[in-house]
Amino acid sequence: MEFLIKDHVKPDAKILLIKLRSLGDVVNNTSVYGPIKKHLPKARLIVLVESASYDIVKNHPDVDEVLCFDKSSFFTQVKFYFNLIRKKYDVAIDMHEGTRGAVMCFLSRAKFKVGNIFAKRSYLYNTKINFSDLKPSLPIDYQVALISKLGVPIENPRPIVHVSEEWRKRGHELLISKNFDPNQPFCIIHPGARKYDQWQFEKFAEIAEYFFNRLKLGIILTCGPGQVDQVEKLTHCLPKEIPSTFISTELSVLLGITASAKFVVCHNGGYMHAASAIGVPVAALFGLTDYRIWKPLGEKSVVLHGEIDCWPCTSKTMKQVCWDGKPECKEMISAENVINSIKKLCPEFSDK
Repeated sequence: MEFLIKDHVKPDAKILLIKLRSLGDVVNNTSVYGPIKKHLPKARLIVLVESASYDIVKNHPDVDEVLCFDKSSFFTQVKFYFNLIRKKYDVAIDMHEGTRGAVMCFLSRAKFKVGNIFAKRSYLYNTKINFSDLKPSLPIDYQVALISKLGVPIENPRPIVHVSEEWRKRGHELLISKNFDPNQPFCIIHPGARKYDQWQFEKFAEIAEYFFNRLKLGIILTCGPGQVDQVEKLTHCLPKEIPSTFISTELSVLLGITASAKFVVCHNGGYMHAASAIGVPVAALFGLTDYRIWKPLGEKSVVLHGEIDCWPCTSKTMKQVCWDGKPECKEMISAENVINSIKKLCPEFSDK
């Protein structure tokens, strides 16, 4: 049965949008916030995410409130669920489709509990949406399809992450504390990846050397939690005359710095999606992960991947050489491939 949200809720309805899981999933989910508020301008849009993704939606101009689910302790979770039950929502939309998201949708006590009719816990919804006729294929398609079926027009959906002036200021101050001039042009190299998906560190170093020597760009190295050793391996590959600055900080500050970068080189992951959604040129390195599905969606992004007969692969079909940290499809990507891609993304570098 068709459910058009505008026909069933009051203009100032409280709409709870549940999107848990990874950083990249939440980045894709930002593509529906604007269309929802445009369709229901007086509605109050509340987005529920996990703590790791809080900064992604915090500054979005179409989000009125962000609820943060923190799994750090049992008491914290109980308190969260108590507050969720206590508040009153007109509509709760589960865009997570896992058990936890469905339970949250049910406990919201919203009049309309909306979710995918084919979700495993769909019995916890009272408004089940079938969007299979839209034939979604990419992760963003699933976000858009569900909301579109509620009668919300969405054209040319694109993830958008907004960087606040506060984040830029804190990033600026952090760079100064590292004796790095934040006003000089710089690029970011983010080498962190799982062992079986790692690109050679000497190739990252080759890129840094090229852009420092040829274009006088500052080199900032960053990483995610637990990846400091990978940055250290890259640093050891850099010639002593190539200075670099290592930044390890919270996501909001990292994005504040990233927003001013000339470009980013990184592996597939949450940071890749966030940097692309900011609008920064991104050269994304893909190996095991299917780039046709998980590619960054920013207009200034490019995917690099070595074509090989055994791709696409899975954890069951991967070769031992890949598990040992030398994935063949990644090793086929040369530093020159990346440099040339960046030149195409950044016209100001094309003749250098």
